[in-house]
Amino acid sequence: MVSELGGQRLIYTRNTMHQPIVTQRARRWPSSALAAAAALSLSLGMATGARASGASPYLPLNLSPEIERQVERVLVLGGHPVMTRPVPIAAVLDALPKACRRDAALCRRVRNYMNRYFGTHGVTEASVDVAAASHSTTTMPDERGERLDSPIDGSVVAFYRPYDHLLLTAGAVAYAGTDGRISPEGTLLSAGDEYLQIDAGYRSQWLSPLTDSSTLISTEAPTMPSLTISNQLPIGPLGLQYQFFFARMSHSDHIIYKGVENEGYPKLVGAHVGIEPVAGWDFAGNAVWQFGGGGRPGSFSDFFRNLFQSTNFGGSNSPNLDSRFSNRAVSLTSAYTFPTRTPIEAYLEYAGRDTFHGEAYRFRETDLSAGVHMPELFDRFDLTVEVTEWQNAWYTDYVWLDGMTNNGYVTGNWGADWRVPGDDVGAESEMISLGWPLRSGDEVYTRLRMLQNQHYAATIGGGPTAPGVIIPYEHAYMLTLEYSQPRDGYTRGLQLDAGRDALGGNFARLAGFVRFDGGNPDAGRAAPDEDDEDEDEDAAAAAAAGKYERFVDLGVSGGRLGLDLGGFTAADEALPTQYKSEISPHLGVGLRRAVTTNADLGVRAEFDDFHGAMIALRALDYRYRLDNHLAVGGFFGFARYSAPTPAQGYYAGAGLTWRDLLPKWDLSLDARYFDHVQRNKVLAADPQNGDTVEWYTMQAASLYLSRRF
Repeated sequence: MVSELGGQRLIYTRNTMHQPIVTQRARRWPSSALAAAAALSLSLGMATGARASGASPYLPLNLSPEIERQVERVLVLGGHPVMTRPVPIAAVLDALPKACRRDAALCRRVRNYMNRYFGTHGVTEASVDVAAASHSTTTMPDERGERLDSPIDGSVVAFYRPYDHLLLTAGAVAYAGTDGRISPEGTLLSAGDEYLQIDAGYRSQWLSPLTDSSTLISTEAPTMPSLTISNQLPIGPLGLQYQFFFARMSHSDHIIYKGVENEGYPKLVGAHVGIEPVAGWDFAGNAVWQFGGGGRPGSFSDFFRNLFQSTNFGGSNSPNLDSRFSNRAVSLTSAYTFPTRTPIEAYLEYAGRDTFHGEAYRFRETDLSAGVHMPELFDRFDLTVEVTEWQNAWYTDYVWLDGMTNNGYVTGNWGADWRVPGDDVGAESEMISLGWPLRSGDEVYTRLRMLQNQHYAATIGGGPTAPGVIIPYEHAYMLTLEYSQPRDGYTRGLQLDAGRDALGGNFARLAGFVRFDGGNPDAGRAAPDEDDEDEDEDAAAAAAAGKYERFVDLGVSGGRLGLDLGGFTAADEALPTQYKSEISPHLGVGLRRAVTTNADLGVRAEFDDFHGAMIALRALDYRYRLDNHLAVGGFFGFARYSAPTPAQGYYAGAGLTWRDLLPKWDLSLDARYFDHVQRNKVLAADPQNGDTVEWYTMQAASLYLSRRF
C-alpha cells in the first residue's frame, strides 16, 4: 500500500512497521473519496491533494483474543476510542506512535503481529482450540453460535493484494458440537482507501464501544453476508466516521404479512455516524433496521421512504401490522480516553427499540450500558468493567416472530441467548476482566460474566410461554481462567470456563489452544533494557497529568419527581402528573481534562436516592473557566431509576462552580433535568389504561463540594 500524508510518502511493506509512522490525525479531505461520500450524503466538504494508502484489512474479532486485547490496549494508550469493530489496520497505525511512547514492550509485540499485513499476500490469522466439556448446550458468548459442548473449533484468514486499492481476503470459522457449522467468516472483496472503503462478503459487524457485548449487532450470531461502506480514519476537523451495511439474514418461516405467517429472508441494514470533535472523545449514533422477507416490502426505495417511520402503534387495539415497515433499534454511544499516568477509557451506550409516543428522539424498550477500561492499572494489570441493563422485548418482535436473530441466535447482547427462546424478559449483565503478564513472559487472564433475567411475567411479545407465566430464572455466571504462553511466532495456552446457566444447570469446559498470532518476539531471549524508556514514559505521563483532574463530589440533591401513567384518551391526557418532593445525599465521581485554555471536558457518574436509586451518567461534562475561580458548565447523558422495574431515559443540565474554595476543593450548584425516564408496565400490579408505558420526570438541584486529585 502506498500513502502520501503530510508531504511524506509511505510504502507499507514489512519494513514499514520499523520505520517512523506518520500520524494521520491531520484528517485531510481525500479527493478520491469525495464523489462517493457526497453520494452518501455525508457532506464531506472540500478535498485536498492528500492520497490515502489503499484498502485496509481488519484485525480479527473474537477469534484471537490474546492479541486482540493487546491491540485494544494500544488504542487506549494512543488516545483512539473504538466505536465499531472489527478494527481496521489503519486505526492501529494511527494509535501506535503515542502508544509506543507509553509501553515499548507492548508496542514491539503489536508491531511484530502487524508485520503480516504488509505485503502482497499472507496468512493474517489462524487459531485452533481442542476442548473437553460437560454436556451443556449453553451458547458461548460472542462466539458466532458455538455451544459449550463443542470439542473443537478453528479459524483462518489469508489475503492477497493485487493492487494498492484492492484486497482479496479468504477466511473461515468452524466449530463442532451442537449446531456445529463452517462459515466463510472473513471472506471479503475490499476496495477503496482510508476514507471510503467497500467490503463485500462475510464481514463481522459490532456497533458499540463495549468489548463484552454490543446491543445492536455483535458476533453472538453467525456472520451474515453483507455489503459495507465505511471510512477507516476520521475525516475533517470534526473527525467524521461513518459505516453503512446491508445484509441478508437467515431464512425465517414466521414473518407476518396479510394476516398469515410467511417464509423468506429478512434484510438487515445498519448505520453508524460519529464524530471526534476533540482528540480522544467520540460520540456516535447507530441504527439497525430489520425489514422485508415473506412478501413484505423490501426494496431500497421502500426502505428510504420509511426510514423515519414510527415503529409502534400507540394505543390502537387492532393495529395494521402490514403498515409496520421495519423492526428498528437505535443507539447513542460515547467513548472518552484519558491518557493519564494510569490511562482510562470510559464509554456509554444508550439504545431503544421503538419510538416513544411517536416522538422520533425518545424511545421505549431501552438499554443502558457503561464500561471502564484501565489497560495499565498499577503499571501492570489490564482491568475492564462493563455493565449492561436492557428492558423487555429486546430481540423479539410481533411481525418478524423470530425476532432480531440469525440462524436462531440473537444478533446483539449474548445474555439474550441465555433465556427461553422467544421470551422477551429484560435482564442485566456484568463483566469484569483482569489480565496481567508474568515476569516469565507468560500471561494470566481472568474474566467473570454474570447475568440476571428479570423476575416478571412475559406479557409483551410472543413466545412459547403463555402470558403471565414466570420462568424461574436463576442468577447465571461464567468464570473464565486462561493461562497463555506467547512464543516466537505463536501463542499456546489453556482456558477453563465454568459456571451456571440461567435455568440452574452447571457447566465446565477445558480447552487447549494455539494461535498463530506472532507470539512474543522476545521469547527465549533476555528482555531489552527498558529502564530509559520507562523513565521517558514516566516523565511524559507526569507532564500530561497536570492537564487532567480526577474528582469526587459529596453534597445534597432535592427536587420534584413526577410520574406520568401515560394514556391515549382525552381523559388520560387530562390527568395531572403525580409529583412528590424528594431530597437525597449526593455522590459523584468523574474525570476531566483541559481541551482549550479555558475549557474542560470529561465524564461523570452521579448517585442519588429519590425513593429509589437514581444513577446519572454524563456522556458530555463540559466546563468553561471564566477566571481563576468562577466556572460555568453544561452536561448531557443518560439516567437509570430504580422503579418497580428499571426505568431509563435522558438526563441534562447546567451548573456554576466556584473553584478553589479551599485548595483543591470546589463548590458547585447544578440544575438537573431527568426527561421521560420510562419503563414498560409489565407487572400485574401496574395500572393499566391502554398505554404500556409510564415515565418519570424530575427537576432537581444539587449543591456539593468537589475534591480534586
